[in-house]
Amino acid sequence: MLMQTAESSFSRGMAALEAGRGIEALALFETAIEIEKRAGASRPQPRYLSFYGVSLALVANRPKMGLAFCREAATEEFYNPDVFLNLGRVLLEMNRRKDAYQAIAQGLRLQPGHAGLRRELERMGRRRRPTLPFLPRGNPLNVLLGKLARPSAAQQA
Repeated sequence: MLMQTAESSFSRGMAALEAGRGIEALALFETAIEIEKRAGASRPQPRYLSFYGVSLALVANRPKMGLAFCREAATEEFYNPDVFLNLGRVLLEMNRRKDAYQAIAQGLRLQPGHAGLRRELERMGRRRRPTLPFLPRGNPLNVLLGKLARPSAAQQA
């Protein structure tokens, strides 16, 4: 009975998250985890941890804690593309684009047609070639020339 209640709480959390009610989703994911703990589960389900983690990072502005939950979920449920999507979202929130790309790419290797992963990858955009390809991307000359060659979004508007 309690496990069914945890799943029910998780399902309601997913619906709240999709409806844009982030705080409600966060509370429901936390409830699902607590119910599983009280029922004697040695560990909460990784997908519960993953969605709780992404909610912590994006709604409660606690990205480090959210990242820890998402990483734990990705380690335990390495075959679930949704946990890699959540991990990527948290890493993007932390401005760790390279790591986010790797997480999203891992999810796409698991399920190439995953709509959420594809959407997130599209939202990230593509990196352009360095202005001087014979120099490393982070070289100060490449950075400066890149900024001069590509006007910012504010200048384009």
